[in-house]
Amino acid sequence: MFSFIKLSVARSPLRSNTFLRLWLGLSISYMGDQFTTIALLWFVLQLTGSGVAISLVLLCFQLPSMLTGPLLGALLDRWQPRLVMGIDNCARALLIGAIPVLSWLGVLQLWQIYALALLAGALSPATGAGIRVILPHLVPEESLEQANALSSTSLQFASLLGPALAGIMVTQVGGAFALLIDAVSFLIMGLLVFSLPPISRSLRGETSLVKTKWLGGFDLLVRKKEIRLLTSLSVIFFFSYGPLEAALPLYSERILHIGAQGYGLLWTGFGVGALTGALFTSFVAARFRPGMSQPLIAILWGSFLCPLMIFYSLPLALLCLALGACSWAPYLPIEASLLQRLIPPSMRGQVFGARLAITTAAAPFGALVGGLLLQSLSPALVIGLSGIACMLAGAGGFVSPTMRRLGGKTKIDQMSKRE
Repeated sequence: MFSFIKLSVARSPLRSNTFLRLWLGLSISYMGDQFTTIALLWFVLQLTGSGVAISLVLLCFQLPSMLTGPLLGALLDRWQPRLVMGIDNCARALLIGAIPVLSWLGVLQLWQIYALALLAGALSPATGAGIRVILPHLVPEESLEQANALSSTSLQFASLLGPALAGIMVTQVGGAFALLIDAVSFLIMGLLVFSLPPISRSLRGETSLVKTKWLGGFDLLVRKKEIRLLTSLSVIFFFSYGPLEAALPLYSERILHIGAQGYGLLWTGFGVGALTGALFTSFVAARFRPGMSQPLIAILWGSFLCPLMIFYSLPLALLCLALGACSWAPYLPIEASLLQRLIPPSMRGQVFGARLAITTAAAPFGALVGGLLLQSLSPALVIGLSGIACMLAGAGGFVSPTMRRLGGKTKIDQMSKRE
């Protein structure tokens, strides 16, 4: 174990100057995103006092990517990914920065916040998919899992510390200044991405201007059952996570009777577990084939949720969420690394853009279904059903011969030869 950690440190992608620049940009940008989430929702709450208005702002950030993901994915394959990502981050710096400027001028209105959030949400897939596209060109193939895990760790760390820091910032200096910090973080990310070296056409494969299509990624996603199976498992995974977000506040209030402070503590436990699990991604990837680890992670996550259906205790709930998050954390980095090997370089942007459009809808739709179930079922039962659904999805993955054959170095052409 310790020799593995020592070897991982020696081979860390952070030793690469180009990856280090990308990782620093991501870390700064993810932290800035947390400031925007807290500050902007506080802005809207003060402006309207309406929970519906807050929900609409969140939807404006999330829903546009379902339409723009495939389009921006095609642009990532057609142009240099660093240019698409750089333009995205600089544009979002202007959009987010416009909110505090309008506030200081005394002309900020709710419709302006909706419009700016909508535009920012529409641009976000350029970086969300772009990271997956550009990363294989910055690190050796054997370091993909570690590089993806480091990117995930940046997000988990920001999610753990960001809300608390943002809350302090909003309280001390106001929401406008907190939003300005996120605008600056986008600008820094954009400049760092622009500084990355260009990817040669030969390394990207046959990236034809004719072949890149808005819906081209869906075609490969449907045709190649390895990619289709991985995507299906992720959609079910994210969908089953949705009811947890809807039910956990009610579970905290009505069953555990711990209030808002206890609810926040549960998410802190989740964040600590996720950050810890992300650090062990390389270890898991080296010890287990993805065809085994991915279904197993889904089963473990679901099994850690099920006790909440029976036992009503804050320490137990905190432990279950922390362990569940720890088991879940390696899922996305391992999946991303496998897909980066499965998808031809000239199609990565299109496929990751298409996947982003599909998976983005899964969790909100799951939360909606969870909200409907909460009208007639207890929060504990809804959380338990969420866990059971995820366990069934993982069991389905184990049953699939295609899933079982997936190895860490699997390529599509290798899969085709076996069939």
